[in-house]
Amino acid sequence: MNLTQYIRSFPWKRFLRYLIFWIASILFLTNHFSRGTGVGWVDFIYTLLFHISLITAVVVNSFVLIPRLLAHRRYLLYGIGLTVVLAFSVWLNIITFRYLADWIAPGYYFISYYEWYHVLQFMIAYVGITSLLQLSQSWFRELDKDRQLERLEREKVSNQLRALRAQINPHFLFNSLNHIYLLARRDSREAAPAVLQLSDLLRYAIRHMPEEKVPLKEELDYLSQYVTFYKSRLHQPERVEFNIDGHPGDLKITPLLLVIFVENCFKHGSTQHRDDFIRISITIEDDLLVLETKNTIPGTVSLPDFSTGIGMANARQRLELLYGERHELDIDQSGNIFTLDLKMQLT
Repeated sequence: MNLTQYIRSFPWKRFLRYLIFWIASILFLTNHFSRGTGVGWVDFIYTLLFHISLITAVVVNSFVLIPRLLAHRRYLLYGIGLTVVLAFSVWLNIITFRYLADWIAPGYYFISYYEWYHVLQFMIAYVGITSLLQLSQSWFRELDKDRQLERLEREKVSNQLRALRAQINPHFLFNSLNHIYLLARRDSREAAPAVLQLSDLLRYAIRHMPEEKVPLKEELDYLSQYVTFYKSRLHQPERVEFNIDGHPGDLKITPLLLVIFVENCFKHGSTQHRDDFIRISITIEDDLLVLETKNTIPGTVSLPDFSTGIGMANARQRLELLYGERHELDIDQSGNIFTLDLKMQLT
């Protein structure tokens, strides 16, 4: 590493903080040690000598004990190490004024004004203050990291939702065109109205797809149109029941979410036999929405086939990402009857 790289990589901000702290400490203790008789060079030199042991305790604690022991939750070793450092620093302070002071500042005849337990109090105060400052800085750094991770997680969820939403229109359009194709082959007079119904449904989907929430009332109207659209493909449309109980009020919901569960009833359900049926009910109580679907299925369709298709997987992922613990989804198959129960807290 050349000199330029070293200068750029040097932790200037941290160095400046320590420099300001120790300058303030020297000024404060110089005034404190002067004992009100005016600050002179003697007081300044005495304060510098006193700082030898203070700086030793703080540096060892800040750069060795905290990062290597306390940060790794080795609390017992940290306590032992801190005790040793404090004891050594008190001893160093005594030695400084007993021997080093005459060598560093000959002719001043410095002696310590304080007993060892008073010096220990200084050490504890300085180590405590600098530890709190260091730990608070670490806490703010961790908080900043948490915020960055939270932002990245939100972006990840947003990207996932965009990808899931992009699947809905093609999936819905593919199934609907297949339906219209069947209508056209069966009776072309039914195909034209179905195309108009499909255009209305697609208009709603295109308009509301980018939105995070839409009024629940609009979503329920869309579901009603959707059920009407799909009933037109059935030979016995009277075997389809669709009921809404409760008032949506001002509640909002993620757009085009419930329709996936409704679509599965028509896609995999059976109305060919006398006992076949499709029942869809939506109940709204306060901010709780309950969707219950029950339908007969052909004997060749099993629960895994029914519940893990593209549409259902899409809906599951969106529910998990958007509603998390505020939703419950239960799927069950008993014989040839498929039941789905979805509860959502719309708050």
